[in-house]
Amino acid sequence: MKLGTIVKLSFIASLIVTIIGAYLKITHWQGAEALLVTGVITTLIFIVSAIYEVRTSRRIDHTEKTMWTIAFIFFSGIAGIIYFSIGRKRIARRF
Repeated sequence: MKLGTIVKLSFIASLIVTIIGAYLKITHWQGAEALLVTGVITTLIFIVSAIYEVRTSRRIDHTEKTMWTIAFIFFSGIAGIIYFSIGRKRIARRF
């Protein structure tokens, strides 16, 4: 599986699973904890794969790589949305 596919799927999966898990937790349904743990794991997969994609890019300079790395670590949800809407087209290599 290509790195770009892993980044996209892990971001979408983490977003959906975390939102559903949070809703189930608010409404006190069983199984919410399992969904939240799954959401955290998929978020970690997204963060690691996105940082790797940014760090291996040759299209941006070191300063911007550092900015994206810090953003993914501390603001993973917001940084993910910005990365997919604006930044990824410019950063990721086209195969």
